[in-house]
Amino acid sequence: MDDPKRQQPTYSRERLETASTQVPQEPAKAAESSETEQAVQFSEPLQESHLASVLEIAGNLRNISLAGVTGFFKRTWRVWATMAAVVFALIACVNVAGRVVEWARDARERRHELAVATVTPDRLIARCGEAAQDATKEVFPIVMRTMSYQASGNQKLVFAFSRTDEEQSDWVFLSMNDASGTGNFDTADAKIAALPCLDSRK
Repeated sequence: MDDPKRQQPTYSRERLETASTQVPQEPAKAAESSETEQAVQFSEPLQESHLASVLEIAGNLRNISLAGVTGFFKRTWRVWATMAAVVFALIACVNVAGRVVEWARDARERRHELAVATVTPDRLIARCGEAAQDATKEVFPIVMRTMSYQASGNQKLVFAFSRTDEEQSDWVFLSMNDASGTGNFDTADAKIAALPCLDSRK
């Protein structure tokens, strides 16, 4: 039979081995806690420096007086006056340019409307030359006259005029169409765009 005293050291050795395997975990926890403490200690000086700079700026702002601000504007009034004059001049230039463009557009529209409103067969010949076709037809008591012109892009434009059968009556401009009748010449600008020679003082 074995002696019970010999079995006891084996039991104590196992306890020592299990104890030795559990010991290294404690230093790891200690290392983690020391790293957190170092990070906190490192961030504290940064926060203190930021706070100090904010307090310094606030102190400088508190030291600024009304006399200092007035003195600054007195020293730099020429710069501010020049900047204000430049801004005012730019606004005035934009306003004037817009008015000039609008006036030129209105003047062109009025000129086009007058040129179309005053067109007659004789003025059409004076402005655009002889017509490619010129036909007069009398439907009592009205005389109809159609005149054809060749426009750009081989487009044929037909002008229609009418007057009464009396000799002294004036021609009235009725319409302007292309040969197919699909052209849209409702406005004076459209008519002059199709046949630019209409825009003339003749």
